[in-house]
Amino acid sequence: MAGAWDSMAKRLIGANPEHFIKWLASEATFVAVLDLELKSKHLYADALLQITQDDKPGLLHIEVQAYRDPEMQVRLLEYNVLASRQYSHIPVYSYVICLLEVADVVDPPFTRRFLNGEEVHRFYYQVIRLWDIPAETLLHSGWTGLLPLVSLTRSGKQPEMVKEMIDRLAEANEWDLLAISRLIGGLTFKKGPEREWFRKRFDMFQDILKESWVYQEIGQEFLEQGYEKGLEKGLKKGLEQGLELGREQGLGLGREQEQQKRVQGLRLVLMGLVETHFPEITRQAQQYIDTINDPEDLQTIILKISTARRLEEARGIFPEVAS
Repeated sequence: MAGAWDSMAKRLIGANPEHFIKWLASEATFVAVLDLELKSKHLYADALLQITQDDKPGLLHIEVQAYRDPEMQVRLLEYNVLASRQYSHIPVYSYVICLLEVADVVDPPFTRRFLNGEEVHRFYYQVIRLWDIPAETLLHSGWTGLLPLVSLTRSGKQPEMVKEMIDRLAEANEWDLLAISRLIGGLTFKKGPEREWFRKRFDMFQDILKESWVYQEIGQEFLEQGYEKGLEKGLKKGLEQGLELGREQGLGLGREQEQQKRVQGLRLVLMGLVETHFPEITRQAQQYIDTINDPEDLQTIILKISTARRLEEARGIFPEVAS
C-alpha cells in the first residue's frame, strides 16, 4: 500500500507541475508528467517531469521527504539512473524536498570508492530545505501549487502567513490543495492549543473539503478520528477491530468512556499497520503505543507509520520504553 503521504506528494506536484518546474529550474519549460514507475525494479518516484531547456530535452526527478531516510542518497542515485535509462538516456536532475529538519539529507555530492580508494561514482543532486525558505517566497511566487507547503517554511506558522495561504487557495477555488495544506499542517502544528487553532481555520470550508480527493481517498475520519472509514485500504485487520469498538459507543456512554473507546480503537488500527508492514517492531511499537492516551497523538503516529518506507524509519517512530 502506498503511504498516505506518498499519494499526497504525487498529487501535490501533479496538480501544478509547471509551478514546481519554475521553482526548481526556472529556465526550463515544462513538457509533460511521465510515468512514475521505474519498471526495471518497480520503484516509484514522487515526481518525474519532462522538460526542455535551450531546446534540449531533460527530466526533473523530485522526491519529497517528511522523515529521515539514511539511504536517501543511494535512492536518489538509483532513481536517477533508472529514469534516464527508461527514457532514452536523456539527462536527469534529482531534487529532494525536505519538509522537516528531521528529514534532512546530506549535501551533495554522493561519492563511492572502490577497494583501492579510487572514486567510481560522483552524483550531484539538490536539497530543498523548506525550513530555510521564508514563507513570503512561496506566498508571493504566484504559484498556487506551492502554497500548501507554506506552513513548513520559515515563519510559516505565524497566523498571518497561515491566513494568507488559506485565503489565496480559497480565492482560487483550489479545494484539493487546501485539503492538502490542512494535512501538511499536521506535521508542524503539534501542540494542543496551536493544533486546535490551525484546525479551526479550516472549519468554514468543511463541506467543500469533504468533496476533495483527500477526504475521498484518505477519508475524513482518518484525519479527524483515525479509526473509521479512512483506513479501509491496507489496514483491514486493525480497522475491523477499531470499528467494532466504535460501534459499541452508545448514547449512554459518558465523555470519558467515549474517549477511552476512541483511544483503544486508534491503538488497534495503529497496531494493524505495524503488524502488516513492519512486524519486526511489533513488540517495541506495542509498548510505546500503550503509553499514549491522546487520540490526536495517536492520529499523528498513524500518519507517520502509514508513510514510512523503511524499517529504520518506522523504528524511529516508536521510542524504546524503559521497563
